[in-house]
Amino acid sequence: MTMSESASPVPLPGPATPRKPISIDRAVEEGILIATSALTMEVKNQIIIDAIRDARPYDVGHVVEVAKRQLLALARQNVESSDRIQHLAEDVLTPKGSTDSEGYRAGDHPALANRAVIHSRVSAELERLADDDAYIQDVAEAARAEAWTEVGDAVQLRLLRSVPPEPDKFYEEDKAARIQALFAINFRALEKRAKKLGLAPLEGEDRHPDAAPRRRRLWPRRKK
Repeated sequence: MTMSESASPVPLPGPATPRKPISIDRAVEEGILIATSALTMEVKNQIIIDAIRDARPYDVGHVVEVAKRQLLALARQNVESSDRIQHLAEDVLTPKGSTDSEGYRAGDHPALANRAVIHSRVSAELERLADDDAYIQDVAEAARAEAWTEVGDAVQLRLLRSVPPEPDKFYEEDKAARIQALFAINFRALEKRAKKLGLAPLEGEDRHPDAAPRRRRLWPRRKK
C-alpha cells in the first residue's frame, strides 16, 4: 500500500458561515462610544492649545462650552451622513442607481437603509447628550486629565534634557593618579607581546586604514 493510498483525504472547508449583522441598537451604542472618544480627544487638544500657545489658565466653563460645541458638530456630521446614505439607499432601487450609487446595488438597499437609521439615531442621541450636564462634565474631566498627563510628560522630558550631567566630584582628585598610571604602562612591552600573539601587525604588514601615515626617512639608516 502506497503512502497516497493509506493517507486519509483532507476534508475541504465548507462555505463560510455569514456573520450575523449587529442590531441597530448595538450599532448606535458603539457609535456613541466612538463619538465620545473623538470628543474627548478634541477637547483635550483644545486644552493643550489654550495652555501652551495662548497661555490661558484652565477654565472649566470654557472647556464645557468647547465640549458642547464639538458634540453638536459631531451630531451635524451624523445628520449629513444619514441624509447621504438614505439618498444612496433610494438610488440603488432606481434604474440609474447602477451608475450614480457609488458602486452599490439593489441588494445593498437593506444595509444602506439601516446605516441611515443608525446615523440618524446617533445624531439624535448626541444632541440629547449636549444638554446632559453630567455627561459633559465627565468628558471635560477626562480631557483635562489626559491633557495634563501629556503636558506634564513633555515638560518633564524638556527639563531632563536641560539639566547638565552632574560632574564627577573625584575627577580632579584622581587626575594625578590617572596620569601616573598611564606613564607606568610599558607600551613597548605591550607592543612586543601583541606582535608575539598575532594581535598587532608586524613590521611591513598593512596598517589600519585610519592610522596616521608613517614618515619617510630622508637619510639612510646607519650600519651597525
